[in-house]
Amino acid sequence: MTDADLLRALSESPATRRRFALLQAIAGAGSISQAAKAVGMSYKGAWDAIDALNNAADAPLVHRQTGGRRGGGTVLTARGTELLALYERLRAEQQAMATRIAESHANAARDLPVLGRLTMLSSARNQLAGRVRAVDAGAVNDRIVIELAGGQPLVATITRESTRAMALAPGIPVTALIKAPWLMLATPGDASTGGCSAENQLDGAVRRIDRGAVNGEVVLELAGGQTLVAVVTIEAIERLGLARGGPARALFSAASVILVRLG
Repeated sequence: MTDADLLRALSESPATRRRFALLQAIAGAGSISQAAKAVGMSYKGAWDAIDALNNAADAPLVHRQTGGRRGGGTVLTARGTELLALYERLRAEQQAMATRIAESHANAARDLPVLGRLTMLSSARNQLAGRVRAVDAGAVNDRIVIELAGGQPLVATITRESTRAMALAPGIPVTALIKAPWLMLATPGDASTGGCSAENQLDGAVRRIDRGAVNGEVVLELAGGQTLVAVVTIEAIERLGLARGGPARALFSAASVILVRLG
């Protein structure tokens, strides 16, 4: 295991802790309903968490048993037991390491989340760090307002279950992922963007344009130095008059934003 692998393993999110707490509860109770109640999850939320764990692992971690003298139940597989034991060991090592680092590094609380973001791998070209400014709760989905480094707001729409799983609240650091093809570009003076349904409209300056045969990548620098990459047609680049150093506006839906909390 490399240092980066170890850092990613130790930089767990609140959702990760809840999921492994659920595995621990299943191991003890042998019942998904009792385990869900023990960790404060709904029955559906618990099964969603189990499905996510099983999908992410190299083999199923939880198995549902049917029939039998006790009417069945939910148990950890051998692989689930093995990984839970490793997780518990890592947690113990993490707590000891956190104590040592906090004693020797004055800015550990600020710097460790940054290191976690630096080691995060994703196919999304756009990864913007920020902090939660507001959480507007809805019946099914929540509206999360993120403040980026330059002060511009970014809005994401996620499920209530995701908000709870990540324990999102004002001040919590998060990373917003947006795939480059999901972005549209316009010029800031374009009156039509005022009537656009895209909730996110971020202004910046064109840093670079990489042209292909049909499409081009436009790199937009936002206030604060963060960048966004958009993939648009060459025809659109010409029609909008985009050029290095010129202004541009990135537009994208709040539903296109994926939020990640690393710690």
